[in-house]
Amino acid sequence: MATSGRSDLHGLLLRACERAGVELINDARVVSYENTGRGAGVTLASGEVHEAGLVLAADGLHSAARKLLVDDEPVSSAYVAYRGTVPAEQPRVQGLDLSEVVVHVGPKCHFVHYGLRGGELLNQVAVFESPRAVAGEEDWGTPDELDHAFAGTCDFVQEGLPFMWREKWWRMFDRDPIMNWVHGRIALLGDSAHPPLQYIAQGAIMAIEDGWVLGEHVARNRAAEGTVDWDAALFAYEAVRPEHCRRVLTTSRAWGELWHLDGVAREQRNALLRARDTYDYAFVDWLYGPTALTVDEEPPMFNTGAAVLRGAVVAGVRQGRCRALATSSRA
Repeated sequence: MATSGRSDLHGLLLRACERAGVELINDARVVSYENTGRGAGVTLASGEVHEAGLVLAADGLHSAARKLLVDDEPVSSAYVAYRGTVPAEQPRVQGLDLSEVVVHVGPKCHFVHYGLRGGELLNQVAVFESPRAVAGEEDWGTPDELDHAFAGTCDFVQEGLPFMWREKWWRMFDRDPIMNWVHGRIALLGDSAHPPLQYIAQGAIMAIEDGWVLGEHVARNRAAEGTVDWDAALFAYEAVRPEHCRRVLTTSRAWGELWHLDGVAREQRNALLRARDTYDYAFVDWLYGPTALTVDEEPPMFNTGAAVLRGAVVAGVRQGRCRALATSSRA
């Protein structure tokens, strides 16, 4: 399984944009979008206006452009994530296979670790449900809740907590799926259209796929003299991407529920996982197969009686307060 840190991926994308001659303007906050006679435009907080044949709104979870299409708000999962990286030469990392992604799961919490930069770093993420969030309090996900959530976990997880960055944590939100992404010449892309929970690690790749699919349809609708039928390209884009991303959003929610089960439900989950063929990934072919450009290329989702497993890529389970799952994929 290939893994990449956020900053490394950003660097790759930045260099690709620079090579393509893209002008990047920093510290420019878009406050409004509107369709115009020649396409669409954006107004910045500075008052400056930019106009083009097409505006792609990749403005994230709190997208301003999304409000043109739907009146909704981010949905809190009541879970929070802490992160921390450890250099490979640290004793904490010794003996670990940094080519693997390993998840320790338990009731209302999990702990994941994997290598970055070809084994130079170990990345760790601790996730738990915040009792204060469930109670509706404003101040939630704090370090004291982190310590309490993992108080009864196995030694390996306990030893990883001191390496977490405690000055910053990430409250986990997504949004309900929407099937309309285009408003005139304004189109949503990435988290503005489909911000997921992180459980099947599809947030960044969905945004990249969005861009690739739209780019392919722009190329198909470009005339010999260079003009683009933007409306046709956007129609094709909106016809295929929302359904795939809807599946990812709903599967991510289900996967999070699966990881954090307790009691009888946890034992039932473990029995199902043990019964699986470790190397059978047919049920995620829809996720890791070729990216569909048209509706007819989008594969059906795999369905079995064990529907709770949909979207999960599980290599194994071992018993204990922290159940450890090693996940892999063909991404």
